[in-house]
Amino acid sequence: DTCREATRSYPSTSPFDTCGRIMAWRCSGSTNLELCMQLKHNDIIRSGPVEAAFLATDRGHFCPKEVHEFAYEDRPIRHRHVHISAPHIYASALETLELKEGMKFLCFGSGTGYFCTLAGHLVGPTGIVHGIEIFEDVVDFADERCKTYRISNNTEPTASSTESSPDLKATDPGGERKGSIAGPSKDAQEYLKCLRKRAVVKPQYIVGNCFQLKTDANIRYDRIYVAGGAPRAMLEKLSSFLEIGGNLVGPFDDCLLRVTRRSETSFSEEVKAQVRFAPLLNSVDEISDGEERKLEKQDSMEDQSSATSTEMAQAKRRRLRGPMEDLKFARLVWSPKLHRRFPSNFRNSVLAVLMLQKRGRNVPSKLSRDTWMYIFSFCCRDWFQAKLSEVELLRRLLEEETRARKEAEARATKAERDRAMMCALLFQNQCDNNPARSRLLRAVMGFSEDSDDE
Repeated sequence: DTCREATRSYPSTSPFDTCGRIMAWRCSGSTNLELCMQLKHNDIIRSGPVEAAFLATDRGHFCPKEVHEFAYEDRPIRHRHVHISAPHIYASALETLELKEGMKFLCFGSGTGYFCTLAGHLVGPTGIVHGIEIFEDVVDFADERCKTYRISNNTEPTASSTESSPDLKATDPGGERKGSIAGPSKDAQEYLKCLRKRAVVKPQYIVGNCFQLKTDANIRYDRIYVAGGAPRAMLEKLSSFLEIGGNLVGPFDDCLLRVTRRSETSFSEEVKAQVRFAPLLNSVDEISDGEERKLEKQDSMEDQSSATSTEMAQAKRRRLRGPMEDLKFARLVWSPKLHRRFPSNFRNSVLAVLMLQKRGRNVPSKLSRDTWMYIFSFCCRDWFQAKLSEVELLRRLLEEETRARKEAEARATKAERDRAMMCALLFQNQCDNNPARSRLLRAVMGFSEDSDDE
């Protein structure tokens, strides 16, 4: 269930280079700050909160030490069971999910916890972040990383970094430094100040198979991210965990979809991009002891032979821990200590009831304070949440569909412009030794006959 983009293999000198170099040239940096600024410069990060979340969350903290040198490169990282998506994938997913304060978020394939930590900054202390991962050692690693996590202090460029030094330099398609880029935006800086003042959200992880998670034993979520390729047949099951009006983002049959739940039985889909992800693991196969020892020996040779790392990664299998029929997340139970973890409408309702209980001569006063405390512990966090009316829900869905149509039109316009530019460059290349074609090209591009070639 870990996040694995399946990229084509390239010749490499390192076992980790088999993850591919498709996007590594575009947004890579040598520090977390540089990585974030490159993502912003290339228009992958577009909002202040997402930018602040990336600045506050050091990717290197969630990478195993064996692959830490690749932490700030814009490419996926693969080491044994650990798989971390390329930063541009996570940035695009966060922009598409549009996480807000107090939302409930679920990640199928939580991996090392990097993406869940990013999401936790956006949902805030009153939100919920859940992650399910099939490998126990990866969940243990994620728990340990989250316990030691602190908001990154390296969020401000130095005076020299934007002037003389190449720290914050834009990169061209050839991978070379080209010009300088701006530092963090004002919106991101303001959001960072808020992040430093409030408590860090601790994601909750469980070990298990996401396809065995029970819908009736768990809560519904406002946002869901599927971190690995899933068959189209599983779309209905995974979408059943959504609240009405909630969104799911994930790859299904090589299409990155955004699914919106319109009602109990109605869903709408939007294709965001054509992608290639390795599939979510549906199960971990039982293997014989002899085969397991053979795979362990192959694991020890992984760092010495990169040519077979892809085959070994596909061949690895581990046993699951017993049956998982009752797979579910622990419920957040209200108590005075956890009062701040609940939404504002829940907190206000609790305070109102306790204030009325103190005054006397009303219904709440007929029960003691301890009795009310006991009653509140059985209330779910959405107990006092006002449900959206049908008109409000339709209005919100219409706004989302309108925005999606505008984004699709913008992408189509950009694709047509890029296509026209590529055709013009190809035609220009053919016109080098053909004066007639050259004159035609100059006329199409709007140049006069006597203008300079430049």
